[in-house]
Amino acid sequence: MAYSAIVRDAAASTEHIDSAALRLTDAILGYNEQDLVTILKLIATEIGVRHIAYLRLASNKSTDSSLFTAIVTYSPEWQSRYFLKQYVNIDPVIAHGSNALLPFDWEVVPRDNPSSRGFFEDAVNFGMGRNGLSIPVRNRRGIFSLVSFSSEHSHAEWLAYKSANMARLQLLSVLIDSAANKSGKLPARGVTLSRREEQCLIWAARGKTYQEIADILDLSFGSVKSHLDTARHKLHCINLTHAVAVAVASGAIPATSLMRSEVEGNNADEAMVE
Repeated sequence: MAYSAIVRDAAASTEHIDSAALRLTDAILGYNEQDLVTILKLIATEIGVRHIAYLRLASNKSTDSSLFTAIVTYSPEWQSRYFLKQYVNIDPVIAHGSNALLPFDWEVVPRDNPSSRGFFEDAVNFGMGRNGLSIPVRNRRGIFSLVSFSSEHSHAEWLAYKSANMARLQLLSVLIDSAANKSGKLPARGVTLSRREEQCLIWAARGKTYQEIADILDLSFGSVKSHLDTARHKLHCINLTHAVAVAVASGAIPATSLMRSEVEGNNADEAMVE
């Protein structure tokens, strides 16, 4: 496939990821009564990945215990094999992810021993996908989760896919974590953001940097940072990605704003929040 076509296909998945964020928001708010596994299977198909897996790793629980709370789209055959072969004890993705602070491609996971190489070969044979990306999610209660996406893309397609969608996949991961923990407390829908805080969060949700938001809204870099920091504190979040996800999930910013075209300018945004 030509490189231009690869980039075009990768970019086309952006709209589907935004739709997936809305689907998860509905689940968090109780508007979608489907179980999370069913929702994740639909999302995986929509956004062009083979599987999605969610694993919560609590410091006071064993990895075996955490496995029973995992939410995955894997086949029953692979889940049975994983359990029977006790792969949880050697899974190199979990081992690497347990100490990770940033998203990581499975390509960087060490495969320098026979058990790790055997695990990945077995996973591919069971249709898990030849590429993978895992995104750590941490919250204020010390709960650490790992959201993983696997695919059958070619190497070039996978690189283009990640480049086009990393920010959105991080947002999606936080929403998956929130959906898995929807019994936990979200900020009340009464959280009030200022007009500028809402605007800045909406553009952050669309993957814009601080400087890009400043340019779009005709603000200084410092003002944008101040608005986003204030919004984050109001939402009781530890970072901007978490704040965006919670703002969407709690209704502090409208979920439909993620669907609006990024080429719309400042006037359209002002109309949206008035």
